[in-house]
Amino acid sequence: MVFLIGGKRFRSQALIDSGATISIFGEETAETLGIEIEKGEKIMLGGVGGRIVGYVHTLRARIAKKEFVCPFVFSREYLVSFNLLGREGFFEQFQITFDERRRTVRLA
Repeated sequence: MVFLIGGKRFRSQALIDSGATISIFGEETAETLGIEIEKGEKIMLGGVGGRIVGYVHTLRARIAKKEFVCPFVFSREYLVSFNLLGREGFFEQFQITFDERRRTVRLA
Protein backbone atom coordinates (compact mmCIF):
# COMPACT_ATOMS: atom_id res chain seq x y z
CA MET A 1 0.00 0.00 0.00
CA VAL A 2 1.02 3.61 -0.49
CA PHE A 3 0.15 6.57 1.74
CA LEU A 4 -0.24 9.89 -0.12
CA ILE A 5 0.67 12.76 2.21
CA GLY A 6 1.52 16.31 1.19
CA GLY A 7 2.36 15.36 -2.37
CA LYS A 8 4.70 12.59 -1.22
CA ARG A 9 4.31 8.82 -1.42
CA PHE A 10 5.19 6.46 1.40
CA ARG A 11 5.14 2.70 0.95
CA SER A 12 3.96 0.51 3.80
CA GLN A 13 2.78 -3.03 4.38
CA ALA A 14 -0.18 -4.33 6.34
CA LEU A 15 -2.18 -7.49 6.80
CA ILE A 16 -5.85 -7.45 5.80
CA ASP A 17 -7.81 -8.31 8.95
CA SER A 18 -11.56 -8.87 8.57
CA GLY A 19 -11.79 -9.13 12.36
CA ALA A 20 -10.41 -5.63 12.92
CA THR A 21 -12.96 -2.82 12.98
CA ILE A 22 -10.40 -0.16 12.05
CA SER A 23 -6.87 -0.12 10.63
CA ILE A 24 -4.06 0.14 13.17
CA PHE A 25 -0.43 1.02 12.67
CA GLY A 26 2.44 1.34 15.11
CA GLU A 27 4.63 4.23 16.17
CA GLU A 28 7.37 3.45 13.64
CA THR A 29 4.98 3.87 10.70
CA ALA A 30 3.70 7.16 12.13
CA GLU A 31 7.27 8.45 12.37
CA THR A 32 8.00 7.43 8.76
CA LEU A 33 4.87 9.29 7.61
CA GLY A 34 5.68 12.38 9.70
CA ILE A 35 2.50 11.99 11.75
CA GLU A 36 2.30 13.37 15.27
CA ILE A 37 0.33 10.54 16.85
CA GLU A 38 -1.37 12.47 19.66
CA LYS A 39 -2.78 15.10 17.25
CA GLY A 40 -5.40 12.57 16.12
CA GLU A 41 -8.72 11.78 17.79
CA LYS A 42 -8.12 9.67 20.90
CA ILE A 43 -9.70 6.20 20.89
CA MET A 44 -9.54 3.10 23.09
CA LEU A 45 -9.06 -0.17 21.23
CA GLY A 46 -9.67 -3.63 22.62
CA GLY A 47 -8.57 -7.00 21.39
CA VAL A 48 -7.16 -10.34 22.43
CA GLY A 49 -4.14 -8.64 24.04
CA GLY A 50 -6.19 -6.18 26.11
CA ARG A 51 -6.87 -2.45 25.68
CA ILE A 52 -4.61 0.20 24.18
CA VAL A 53 -4.85 3.92 23.46
CA GLY A 54 -4.67 5.01 19.84
CA TYR A 55 -5.27 8.13 17.80
CA VAL A 56 -7.34 8.26 14.61
CA HIS A 57 -5.95 10.10 11.58
CA THR A 58 -7.78 10.31 8.26
CA LEU A 59 -5.33 9.73 5.41
CA ARG A 60 -5.31 9.21 1.66
CA ALA A 61 -4.01 5.82 0.58
CA ARG A 62 -3.64 3.78 -2.60
CA ILE A 63 -3.98 0.02 -2.87
CA ALA A 64 -4.29 -1.93 -6.13
CA LYS A 65 -4.40 1.31 -8.18
CA LYS A 66 -7.39 2.60 -6.18
CA GLU A 67 -7.07 5.80 -4.13
CA PHE A 68 -9.31 6.43 -1.14
CA VAL A 69 -9.50 8.30 2.16
CA CYS A 70 -9.63 6.11 5.22
CA PRO A 71 -9.27 6.35 9.02
CA PHE A 72 -6.07 4.86 10.42
CA VAL A 73 -5.27 4.48 14.11
CA PHE A 74 -1.69 5.03 15.22
CA SER A 75 -0.62 3.91 18.67
CA ARG A 76 2.59 3.94 20.70
CA GLU A 77 1.12 0.97 22.61
CA TYR A 78 0.60 -1.19 19.50
CA LEU A 79 3.69 -3.38 19.77
CA VAL A 80 2.79 -6.09 17.26
CA SER A 81 5.33 -6.46 14.44
CA PHE A 82 2.77 -5.93 11.63
CA ASN A 83 0.21 -3.28 10.71
CA LEU A 84 -3.45 -4.22 10.21
CA LEU A 85 -5.95 -3.05 7.61
CA GLY A 86 -9.38 -3.21 9.24
CA ARG A 87 -12.87 -2.91 7.80
CA GLU A 88 -13.77 0.76 8.33
CA GLY A 89 -13.04 2.83 5.24
CA PHE A 90 -11.10 0.05 3.52
CA PHE A 91 -13.36 -2.97 2.97
CA GLU A 92 -16.13 -0.97 1.26
CA GLN A 93 -13.61 0.14 -1.40
CA PHE A 94 -13.15 -3.40 -2.73
CA GLN A 95 -14.73 -6.77 -3.24
CA ILE A 96 -12.40 -8.85 -1.08
CA THR A 97 -12.12 -12.59 -1.57
CA PHE A 98 -10.21 -14.78 0.86
CA ASP A 99 -9.34 -18.11 -0.79
CA GLU A 100 -8.14 -20.29 2.07
CA ARG A 101 -7.44 -23.30 -0.13
CA ARG A 102 -5.10 -21.32 -2.39
CA ARG A 103 -3.90 -19.10 0.46
CA THR A 104 -4.65 -15.93 -1.48
CA VAL A 105 -6.55 -12.69 -1.04
CA ARG A 106 -8.08 -10.95 -4.06
CA LEU A 107 -9.05 -7.28 -4.19
CA ALA A 108 -11.37 -6.29 -7.03
